[in-house]
Amino acid sequence: MPDASRVAIDTLDRPTLFRLYVPFRADSRLSLRAGRKAYTRGREATDVFLFALPSPLPAVISWAGDWWELWALIAVGFLGVRLAPALVSRAERPAPLPAEVARAVEREGVPADRVGVLRRDGRVLAYAAGLTAGHGRVFVSTGLLRELDPAGVAAVVRHEHAHLARGHVPLRVGIPCAYAVAWAIDATLFGRAGLVAGAALAVPLAYLSVRTARWTEYDADAVAARGSGDDFRDALARLAAGGHLGRPAPAGGRLRRVLASLSMHPPLGERLKRLDDHSETETGVGPSAGAVAGGARGDD
Repeated sequence: MPDASRVAIDTLDRPTLFRLYVPFRADSRLSLRAGRKAYTRGREATDVFLFALPSPLPAVISWAGDWWELWALIAVGFLGVRLAPALVSRAERPAPLPAEVARAVEREGVPADRVGVLRRDGRVLAYAAGLTAGHGRVFVSTGLLRELDPAGVAAVVRHEHAHLARGHVPLRVGIPCAYAVAWAIDATLFGRAGLVAGAALAVPLAYLSVRTARWTEYDADAVAARGSGDDFRDALARLAAGGHLGRPAPAGGRLRRVLASLSMHPPLGERLKRLDDHSETETGVGPSAGAVAGGARGDD
């Protein structure tokens, strides 16, 4: 004998079902805060709408509705990164690159009109903003233009542009987002035990985020080195010698090692060593004497 409630449900159209579903979905959220038994009763009310959907879509929609704040937070995060170039441009009013620097940047394969100059004479800055190369921009400061020659600036710009062109930004933003979704799934399936397990995984997540960020820096370094040769390595060494790549930590000590391991940027010495190894692999010869001297001055 057919279920009378199911027969009644089948007579309703989708808009009517959805109007019935919304208040019951809200009741279910309130019941979740009241306790597991009350939450279970609240979930039963959603059958009014979910009966009309193919399985397993009802379960997915029900679970997604429970965690709408999570989806909103993730959307806001990605939207903020996506809009960052426009926000910086609106707030800072960046100037175009000088003609000589623009030509050097174009030779590196980066569109000069995607690079803006921030009026920061006392600061050496270079960073990428946005999610992709098509919509993102690279910003450099007037302090960087004074510190490096056009070839050096172009090499640094190529490094920053590589973060956009090679998808580093979505990767770095996506890792904590994926963790949050996994935590939500775990909490849904296992309740309080899932919440505790997700919290315990926060430390491994931090380690993974740091290692991923460092890999993206090494990868962008390799891209810049392939295009500019020694210009990028020389630029790093010169910026380090001028104290523009961060203050070196005190030598020795466990605290220093712990703090260094949490830095998103790899130590300069390791970056220069990798560039040297890459140069040897490409050319079959070691770094030049000038590059070695520059690396020794700038190593942290």
